[in-house]
Amino acid sequence: MTRVALVAVQMRVTADDLASPAAFAAWVDRHAAAAAGACAGADHRLVVFPENVGALAMLAFAPARARRMATVDRAIAVLAASRPWALARAALDHGTLSPRRAALLALAPPAADLARAAFSRAARRLRATVVGGSYLRAAPGGKLFNSSDTFDPSGRRVATTAKVNLVPGLEDASPTGLGLARGDADAVPIVRTEWGSVATLICYDGFCEPHTRGERFAAVGPRVDAAGCDVIANPAANPWPWDAPWVFAEPGERLLRRDQWRREGLAATLAGLHRARFGVTAHLVGRVLDRAFEGPSEILERTGGGVRVLARAERADAAAVVAAVVDAGEVAVARAGRAGGGYTP
Repeated sequence: MTRVALVAVQMRVTADDLASPAAFAAWVDRHAAAAAGACAGADHRLVVFPENVGALAMLAFAPARARRMATVDRAIAVLAASRPWALARAALDHGTLSPRRAALLALAPPAADLARAAFSRAARRLRATVVGGSYLRAAPGGKLFNSSDTFDPSGRRVATTAKVNLVPGLEDASPTGLGLARGDADAVPIVRTEWGSVATLICYDGFCEPHTRGERFAAVGPRVDAAGCDVIANPAANPWPWDAPWVFAEPGERLLRRDQWRREGLAATLAGLHRARFGVTAHLVGRVLDRAFEGPSEILERTGGGVRVLARAERADAAAVVAAVVDAGEVAVARAGRAGGGYTP
């Protein structure tokens, strides 16, 4: 039997974790070290880290006063003001007149480099295929993508996935959104390993239907399923309270975020697929200034009787490592981990 450990690292973030590049690297290293036990004894390992970890790495380059701001947007503005030449060059190189856009384009590359180095190191230390959360990737023409890198056990980057579906009001072109570019739903990479194939669906891409009526939405799950995916990695960062009413609920609809996630998220997507058998959702939790994140990480399996939870974090607001060991050869569960407990990274 070939044993594959499927691991979701539920990272808890605070402003102190983003105090400097060294603090950011230590934060990732601590969480990666916590995952080592879940990988022990397996022949192969897939370790998934949460969405937005690399995007938050921008704050690691900010002066100390930025972390005293009331909001992340103001902290980014302080950081941008401390790098006027980088800001001006980004505006010229990408042809943008928006100070906010220029700031993100200037700050995204060093943050991406910092995150890539941290997750490449994690892959080497864990001897695992690692899905390194996500970060903002600057591209020609002033485009910014929410992107996720996959690393092989040697630490080599083997794939970059761009998020396809953008969360309304946060990532899209609305007045409050970041104006990110959309990835190509038909070009999501499938990473082939000796034990199976992996596709990364970044948070909202793991859903089977849109949050709101009329928005542009592509069902990505069926596409990667048809392309031969065995395991779906789902880095996530839910910015709404887990046990509160769903902000995009229809009039008269009483639905909590946790219920909406179960009804429309990766479990629902997996239920409608034909090949993909497992799903690994890794949530970001914690708070940075005005941004808070909640959600329990989990390992899912699609069976003949539906989708079942192999392991789930006990809490939606604490650090945890969630893992299950499965038989890659027969795609049968060999040992499912208990619900992931909390820990102090």
